[in-house]
Amino acid sequence: MRESQIIVWLIILILIWTLIEQKLLVTKHFIIKSRRLPEEWNHTNFVVLADLHNCSFGRDNERLIKKIDKLAPDYILVPGDMVNKRSACCPSNSFSLLESLAKKYKIYYSYGNHEEKLDSFINEKGNEADMELQKELYSSWTEYRKELIRQGIIFLDNQTVCLTKNGAPFYITGISLDLEYFGRHALQELEPEYLKKAIGKKKENEFQILMAHSPFYFKDYMDWGADLVVSGHVHGGMVRLPGIGGILSPQVKFFPKYHAGLYRRKDKVMLVSRGLGSHSVMPRLFNIPEIISIRLEKE
Repeated sequence: MRESQIIVWLIILILIWTLIEQKLLVTKHFIIKSRRLPEEWNHTNFVVLADLHNCSFGRDNERLIKKIDKLAPDYILVPGDMVNKRSACCPSNSFSLLESLAKKYKIYYSYGNHEEKLDSFINEKGNEADMELQKELYSSWTEYRKELIRQGIIFLDNQTVCLTKNGAPFYITGISLDLEYFGRHALQELEPEYLKKAIGKKKENEFQILMAHSPFYFKDYMDWGADLVVSGHVHGGMVRLPGIGGILSPQVKFFPKYHAGLYRRKDKVMLVSRGLGSHSVMPRLFNIPEIISIRLEKE
């Protein structure tokens, strides 16, 4: 067989594998220990679902739901991009999944750049055709959000919720970074005091989870006071290579520093999900979609 034929067959096999791989699912388990965790919240379990982008794992996402049910989390955290900015949200695979899960679990949902883009369509300008499409997408997005709120899902758009167990507080915050921080190529630094202006000061000496779609501002999140950050956005670097990790971020940055897994800074931790889906022409190679399972333990 000629060298050129080998290359063609190799490309065909890779393309076939990418199609198969996108239908697989893995669960990554993490135990996070903290001295600030109240004893009452010891052994609390979370599942993190990120970057579904309206994909489906089985009919009505039944395979994904079965995996979540097997984990039996106390709470589900959704750090954004469950939808696509160019397609309807309601109805959608994301909507039906969250609608089913809301009947069994308490869900906290923060915005990714796709949710923020849909939310911004009310103010954007363009030609008549663009305006009509944006109007339809915005209407679908607002219906999606309204219906999921009605079913008990808590949206955290630069907001914080305080949970209590036997009087012990536990905080979850969702940060919605401005769309300019998701621009391609050069990463824009966060302005001083940006996080405090957007979400206020962190409660002193209280355990704090921060849902932040982009992981690239890890230092800023830690400096703000987050004990645990859950992120997504990078899709695992899209193409992953052994010993190297993710190759490319959605912002067209090669070898992103934060692409998947656990990152630690002193006693603070960030978990970055490889995400569940993809959108437009974004590839996934050697990068199986994942659910993250978190168990919190008192140190």
